[in-house]
Amino acid sequence: MGIDKKIRLLLADDQRLVRDGIASLLGLDEEIEVVGTAENGLEAAEMAMALKPDVCLLDIRMPIMDGISALQRIRREQSCPFVVMLTTFDDREYVVRSLKEGAVGYLLKDLPSEELSGAVKQAVRGVFIANGTVMKTLMGVLDEVQRGSTGGATGNGAAEGDRFALSQRAALSEREREILSLLGEGLTNGEIAESLGLSEGTVKNYISSILTCLGFRDRVQAALFAARSNRAKQ
Repeated sequence: MGIDKKIRLLLADDQRLVRDGIASLLGLDEEIEVVGTAENGLEAAEMAMALKPDVCLLDIRMPIMDGISALQRIRREQSCPFVVMLTTFDDREYVVRSLKEGAVGYLLKDLPSEELSGAVKQAVRGVFIANGTVMKTLMGVLDEVQRGSTGGATGNGAAEGDRFALSQRAALSEREREILSLLGEGLTNGEIAESLGLSEGTVKNYISSILTCLGFRDRVQAALFAARSNRAKQ
């Protein structure tokens, strides 16, 4: 991939060792260019306005301005289309606030290094990304985000989406229904692959087919639908 097509990334973390390590790691990927690093949220927001990166990776707890406040400003100023939170905190409140403010991902820093660049590439395609226990936390909080616990309109949209998905579910193969159910339990692609004895690539292909068939934008919508369906069967 030529340099003109590289994913331009801005990274913000208040710990220099972590910041430099992540920047070095991502810099090894020929499809990613780290265009700037910031040590606090205010600096990140200002650099995003100046550099117009494709993706911002933001820590949450930073001095001067925290990551969620930086996310709010970046979204308000439309200086970066895709913002991912990268943090050590799998905290329900942080997850909910990040989603409500428009983050396209919430990653824990304990993810394997080889998965980080892949997550960045997913984010720039608009696919919601989460790792580890975050996905399970999401199962408990995304329902109230979609229903709009501060307003009801999104709940109607989710219900309409469920009705369409239910009407199409019979078209799924037995394997696709099995994978959809596991998505509803909060399993990652890797965990689903291990559980079913499949490759992770095969699982991704199945999920893409499921999303297309059921009319969902991303795996999170599918997982929420599956979680509600799983509960209804209990």
